[in-house]
Amino acid sequence: MKHILNPLDNHQEFHQLNEALILQTKTIEKINPLERKERAIDNIIKHPKETEKENNEQRVIRQMIEALLFENIIKYHYQSGIFIFSIGRNSYQAMGYIGGFNRIRLTSNSIKQKDNSQGAKPELKKIVDELITSQSIKQQLQKELEQTIKLCDWNQQQESLLISRRHLHYRELESAIDEGHPYHPCFKARTGFSLEDHALYGPEQGNEFQLQWIAIRRYHLKQRIELQGELNYHEDKHFWITELGIDCWAILQQRMLDKGLNWEEYSLLPIHPWQWKNIHSSLKEPLSQQHLVYLGSAGDFYQASISVRTLLNVTHPQKANIKLPMNMVNSSSLRVLEEHSICTAPLLSNWLSTLINNDPFFQKKTSLCILPEYAGIRPQSETWTEKFSGQLGVIFRESVELKHPKENVIPFVALMVTEADNQPFIHPWIKRFGCEEWLSQLVDVAIIPVWHLLVQHGIAIEAHAQNLILSHEKGWPVKIIVRDFHESLEYVEDYITSPELIPDFGNLENCYIDSNEDLYYWMNNKEALRELFVDTLFVFNLSELANLLKRHYKFNEGKFWEIVKSRLLHYKKSGYTSDKRVNEMNIHGGLIKTESLLRKKFSQEKNKEYHHTINNPLSISSDIDKHINNEIKDQLNVSY
Repeated sequence: MKHILNPLDNHQEFHQLNEALILQTKTIEKINPLERKERAIDNIIKHPKETEKENNEQRVIRQMIEALLFENIIKYHYQSGIFIFSIGRNSYQAMGYIGGFNRIRLTSNSIKQKDNSQGAKPELKKIVDELITSQSIKQQLQKELEQTIKLCDWNQQQESLLISRRHLHYRELESAIDEGHPYHPCFKARTGFSLEDHALYGPEQGNEFQLQWIAIRRYHLKQRIELQGELNYHEDKHFWITELGIDCWAILQQRMLDKGLNWEEYSLLPIHPWQWKNIHSSLKEPLSQQHLVYLGSAGDFYQASISVRTLLNVTHPQKANIKLPMNMVNSSSLRVLEEHSICTAPLLSNWLSTLINNDPFFQKKTSLCILPEYAGIRPQSETWTEKFSGQLGVIFRESVELKHPKENVIPFVALMVTEADNQPFIHPWIKRFGCEEWLSQLVDVAIIPVWHLLVQHGIAIEAHAQNLILSHEKGWPVKIIVRDFHESLEYVEDYITSPELIPDFGNLENCYIDSNEDLYYWMNNKEALRELFVDTLFVFNLSELANLLKRHYKFNEGKFWEIVKSRLLHYKKSGYTSDKRVNEMNIHGGLIKTESLLRKKFSQEKNKEYHHTINNPLSISSDIDKHINNEIKDQLNVSY
């Protein structure tokens, strides 16, 4: 838990602060309690303005320290907008505030090392060196942080700065939004990427490239196309002609014939050109035995999306997005594809589509769409494939441009970014509709449908900003489009409304048979579902929007979360789902657990999850005024 400084020594200052606080709370009786607390604090504390532009190294350091404080990895004292903390032998001071869900918000360029009363800027290496973890982890973390800074610096040197990205269509935005994860400090780590790789395969440059192709023996192949299992070679041929077009398929077919291969014995598998460059030397055995045969590059041109490993078809934008594994660490994860998930993906998409298409709420609201993952292909688990688990394979996902006009959809992450004119991307929308009206509509369109899927049907999806696409009409939110289910769908069997629709996982992959809970899609308890929903939609997603509206429009963050809470309560009163099911999800608990993303990087156990406890701004308390007053007292360090 956080440690607060001792009471103010200056009693006169204390009484002035106390009287000001009482005056503020008395004069805003009609404001909701959470907003009342924040207004009282804001009117007393003078928050510094950010004058000097933050460079990339300072941004990485800031996000690193924010995460260290938020996850309670290091203890801190907070008083009147000032954080004081120590990392190893070094003491630091920074300005900022504690936002919703206890998110730490440090002011840019305000972090100073306390050194002989002369505040010096913090040094990244010194911070990492003093962390309590193994030397090997420190070295790896240092590399990832330095790589993040290097790629950000390179972006700034190479890119022509757009005054505004507001006029760009969806695919252009996937390239132009280059800010990276606003929480995790290793947001552009991309381990193994050289600057040349970054230019060729990073989304920022929008470079176009073809896929590499290999022929793979059919008895080493596992595939699922929509709901079909193994395809005979005639069905397989039809699939590839449909996906590639007859010209590309004919080129690859001729290359196979030139190498003495026939379609009856071999099929196709695409591979990311960066992945091929990095693993082809390890494939000598299967290549020499012609289990795999390299066919070269061919076909349509693609560009990387924000997620890097998912590729968008530039030649034919309505064709599938291709998701390919890459032996690269970015943020917290190695960006391969979990082997078990590749051919499971189509059944998960079908499960969701069935529920959505037969649900009266979704049919009436029509505000939720999914991008189905309709095909998955990977090598079978044979002796030579075991050491390449997750490194070869492909998932085909429906393109957003197939059914949605590209001009009316944006990556959800665009809602949180600021343009070169120092105004938010969404500024024209806020100017037109106002913060409160626009936010209420966004919650109804983007949050409530995902909440309904959870409480009515028992399925939680990983709806973080990178997995969401917003459809709008001149800035007015109308629909949310969700994607990426193969690794990030969870359920608890006794909370599922229609258990007969659950896929027969035991018949899909051997690893599912008699497996423990919490390993794949089925969880041990409903708290895991609540945490996935809150973490991905609120803690590491909408909290960034709350921070943006606060900074640019002085829109009170307490009011922000009150609007979210009010729309959740409005849904509950609507009667679409029973109170019992809604209450079981405990969205309004006072204290909740959230995932500790940075702490995970400090561990040798890569499959273990870490959590810490935070306050929930969506809580409902029978004694809420007392609770809020106590929070004010804690943050201002005054007593009554």
